[in-house]
Amino acid sequence: MKRDPIRQWLNQYIGIPLIGLLRGWLLNRVVANVPIAPLRYAYYHLVCGIRIGKSSSLWMGAQFTGDALQEIVIGERCSIGNDSFWVAGSPIILEDDVVTGHRVEFYTSDHDPDDPAFTRRDAPIIIEDHAWIGSRAIILKGVTIGQGAVVAAGSVVIDNVAPFAIVGGNPAKFIRKRRATEFTYRAGEADFFV
Repeated sequence: MKRDPIRQWLNQYIGIPLIGLLRGWLLNRVVANVPIAPLRYAYYHLVCGIRIGKSSSLWMGAQFTGDALQEIVIGERCSIGNDSFWVAGSPIILEDDVVTGHRVEFYTSDHDPDDPAFTRRDAPIIIEDHAWIGSRAIILKGVTIGQGAVVAAGSVVIDNVAPFAIVGGNPAKFIRKRRATEFTYRAGEADFFV
């Protein structure tokens, strides 16, 4: 099968840089700051493949990087605060009714410090229904945060969090269990201007 050299050149020097522009600079510098949520969500879905559930809100200032943006799934009735940061080398899945504070960070990738090649390691992040993540918390690769769990503001989560547990600190440690295990709250309708 003969390759078309013009098509290869266009792909290498126009197509790939254009996709990088659309999924990098334009996404994080322009789209992230558009004050009309449905326009941002349309771009996230159509250009990046990010799925945002019904009645969920992803507030302004969200920054995205990684080669697995299309594997970001935000369930229904979630509320993700301003200036979230998503490193998607693997799936990031937020189930329904997840609430986060501002500047929460999700990292599905790191590098092996003992490998001479400093190889990248990827593992998914899963946040189950009704979990609540405090502002400036950092969630690292391979972590599952159980249903109804609470992560205190500023925590660094390196291990799984059991359902209904409250954790906090760096690294996050178990504080206690939540008294409630059934929830009626919903993040509510997404605001048009968030």
